[in-house]
Amino acid sequence: MFDLWAAEHSVLREKVLEHIFVAELSKVLLLDMKLPFEILRAEFDSNGYDIVIEVGEVTRRIQLKAMRLGGKRANVNINLALTEKVGGCIIWFNADAANLELGPFYWLGGPPQAKLKLPDSKPARHSKANAAGVKLKRERLRIVNKGKFWKLDSMKEVGEALFGTSPNNFWELKA
Repeated sequence: MFDLWAAEHSVLREKVLEHIFVAELSKVLLLDMKLPFEILRAEFDSNGYDIVIEVGEVTRRIQLKAMRLGGKRANVNINLALTEKVGGCIIWFNADAANLELGPFYWLGGPPQAKLKLPDSKPARHSKANAAGVKLKRERLRIVNKGKFWKLDSMKEVGEALFGTSPNNFWELKA
């Protein structure tokens, strides 16, 4: 039996979830927020982002992180290159294993057109040890705990965080 969540299907799973995310965000941007947009995909994510979305003068470089709904992961690795460009942000979301519905979402980013400021974090380590049995640091990757992210319950809230005026001075609260 095919198991989308098996390790050998990680690339397929990542791409399917990215397509679902883009489709659902597209509906929010067009139908709810009435915003025309352009989506660009990175060929690979060495600069820290998976997709770029432009709405007018606002550009967002987005790193997507996915986790199975009910998963226990407490942190993610973030590429420091994402902090070097304007509009960087991370959207970490849950996906229901049964139907691939997305949500809730976890946001880490700033106001449109601002650079991402990562909270204090430790360098990530390689998953495999070297010949001496040491897991070396990966200086360009930082471990960021889930508690540093802002929880968003809907894709509409994601759209507002990316391109709108969020209620309750969203970005000021996270500063």
